[in-house]
Amino acid sequence: MSLTIGWFTTAEDTKAHDLFTNTYNLIQSLGLDVNIAYLFCNRQEGEDPKTDQFLASVKDLGINLITHSSQEFQKGMRSQTTGKETDALPDWQQEYHNQVVEKISYYPIDIALLVGYTPAVTAEFIKKYTTLKFRPALPNGPSGTWPTIIWQLIGTRSAETGVTVHLLTEEDTDRGIPVAYCNYPIKKREFSSFWQDLDRKMKSHSLAQLIATEGENVPLFNAIKEAGEDLEIPLITLTIQDLLSGVIKFEDQKQVYCNNELQPSGCCLTREVEKFLIDQEEDEVEDEEDDEDEGDEGDDEYEGDDEDEGDDEDEGDDEDEGDERDEEFAEEEVETL
Repeated sequence: MSLTIGWFTTAEDTKAHDLFTNTYNLIQSLGLDVNIAYLFCNRQEGEDPKTDQFLASVKDLGINLITHSSQEFQKGMRSQTTGKETDALPDWQQEYHNQVVEKISYYPIDIALLVGYTPAVTAEFIKKYTTLKFRPALPNGPSGTWPTIIWQLIGTRSAETGVTVHLLTEEDTDRGIPVAYCNYPIKKREFSSFWQDLDRKMKSHSLAQLIATEGENVPLFNAIKEAGEDLEIPLITLTIQDLLSGVIKFEDQKQVYCNNELQPSGCCLTREVEKFLIDQEEDEVEDEEDDEDEGDEGDDEYEGDDEDEGDDEDEGDDEDEGDERDEEFAEEEVETL
């Protein structure tokens, strides 16, 4: 069995870039029979330098790139609706995604995978494509962009969070039903000093003030962000792998089965993700040791070369001494004569 995926992203930051390229490279290294038919971006070249770098890297990988600017589309709708640009805008996402479907229709796919894709897809889009959405939170966790989610976790002093892949449905085009998730605690010992730092600051500042003044430089914010990022690529990749192998299956696009058992809350892949990270770390250590061994072998070869050069010099000295003795012997013979 093979799997063909269309990857949808807004490509608004380096995080989106790293998620795509690292997942793509991991799929290749694992030898999964997965084809990324195209990357679709709702920005076009020239809108943002970070987006431009992302799109250029997609081209370098030889992956089909399809763009359709949602920003320009909305500007056009405002002009057509009122004759001038205003803040008021009717529901534009339906017509926008109708045009998106036209653009991507040349590339058949099994799954539309939304990763950091900001426009809300429509029920008609979901009816046409099996649509998965990655979200940096637990199935019933907070909604919004990843910074908003982290601030909500901090504000509610949550004990854990996670990352989830959802199957979108026509009835729920935002979350649908969870397919797979991975959770991690954010009040364990490693986070204690960060919570204590936050508590000290909040004696004189509200959380809103900290967000306004320090923003993402708050240590606890970064600790939660980094812990989650470690899990994102493994969860996406393992979910794709389980779909490919049939471990995860869908029924009527409304029910999720894991190992043939109905999973209303999705498949918990926490252990699998943790094992994956441990194996990956061990592989990196082995690679470093191999590199060191190769370096040591190279040093030994250089030492051998130095010894050979020394032998050559010794042989040269012996030859010179032999030549001098021959010359002396020849001179003695001449004198005798």
